[in-house]
Amino acid sequence: MERNPIFHQTRLRLAAWYTLVMGGILGLSSLGVYSVVAHAYRETIDQGLQSVANALHKSIEPAWQQPGQLQRLAKEFSLELCVAQTNCLPKTTSIKKSITETANPVNYYIRLLDRSGKIFASGGMEIDNFSITSALEHWQILTDSSGTRYREITLPLYTQNQISGYLQVARSITDLDQHLVYLRLALVLGLPISMIFVGLSSWWLAGRAIQPVYLSYQQMQQFTADAAHEFRTPLAAMYSTIEAAIKLQQEPKANSGILDVLKRQNRRLSQLVGDLLLLTRIDQKELTGEYQPCCLNDLISDLTEELAFLAVETKVNLSKQVQFSENLYIVGNEEQLYRLISNLIANAIQATSSGGKVTVFLGKSELYAMIKVEDTGIGIAPEHQLRIFDRFYRVDRARSRTSGGSGLGLVIAQAIVQAHKGNIHVQSQPGQGSTFTVRLPLSP
Repeated sequence: MERNPIFHQTRLRLAAWYTLVMGGILGLSSLGVYSVVAHAYRETIDQGLQSVANALHKSIEPAWQQPGQLQRLAKEFSLELCVAQTNCLPKTTSIKKSITETANPVNYYIRLLDRSGKIFASGGMEIDNFSITSALEHWQILTDSSGTRYREITLPLYTQNQISGYLQVARSITDLDQHLVYLRLALVLGLPISMIFVGLSSWWLAGRAIQPVYLSYQQMQQFTADAAHEFRTPLAAMYSTIEAAIKLQQEPKANSGILDVLKRQNRRLSQLVGDLLLLTRIDQKELTGEYQPCCLNDLISDLTEELAFLAVETKVNLSKQVQFSENLYIVGNEEQLYRLISNLIANAIQATSSGGKVTVFLGKSELYAMIKVEDTGIGIAPEHQLRIFDRFYRVDRARSRTSGGSGLGLVIAQAIVQAHKGNIHVQSQPGQGSTFTVRLPLSP
């Protein structure tokens, strides 16, 4: 399977698409897992903070604006009172009772604010570098000067059904940030590793999926090769018999037409068998031969002379144009190059109506020799240009039946070009003609 470029590329594309799709699914799944876990962490923190704040609120609100009771609460909760209504922050304090029992050892702080939002009392962790002036929002996240983040809840304190102050309770969410960092690291490192395993698995699965198709393709190749090989012997015998019958016929005028038709059809069938055998060799990577310096000038000159009779029969003007005086050499198999150029010229002649022109150009660039076969024929529609190099594909089937084309000439031409490390492409407009351009590497 690896030797066949069609199946190798198909397997590679299947594996790539499978990996891409699975990568997208894993990426979205990772994003979803991260969002769910982060949301769960935040909900847990908010629920705990809400529980602590509610417990403190129930204890503090009845004594709010009662100096004796506030002194008792301040002593009980280790709060420092700021009677002068100025900012005061304890250096080292600890909150007892409800906070220590509920969330120890998480760092908490509490603040009591008056109606205007000024600090009245505070306690908890050391927050010397923390801003105490913040909006009185129900939930908010604050960051101190060292970059530590805090989750804060603010609850109103009522006196005679009117807001007379606020209770703020906050805790550090450093543990949450650390958990999320570890989670992101695990997902970021885990996704590429998972993609590697997905890629290897998809390559193996793609191979398993196309294995039956490849086996069928091999059987078809083997059948084509065997059938073509078996056809050669009876065809050769038929050809010899027809030749002998022509020489020994008693009534030339009566039988010559029939024998000529048999001979012509036998030649067409023999050529088709030869093309099938050549395609089998191409598929099995057996298109080899002796590579040596070949003169393209001589090759094109010989072919234009040899195919001149075909051009004369169809009343087509066949000519050549060489853009330089010196001979142009490439390293290749002369027999295969002969087949390549003859296929292109013969196709151009057959596609051109009487009075048209077929011109063979020979040029070169810095690295490539360029052969162009230009005709003024019927042209090729854009929807056909992508398929003319497919096997047995014929643009005009009626014309192919009359001219003897089998739809294999361009396939063989392309295979020969690729075997010589070159490329071939076509430019065509319906009704104006076609130009086939072949680029072959120059000999060093």
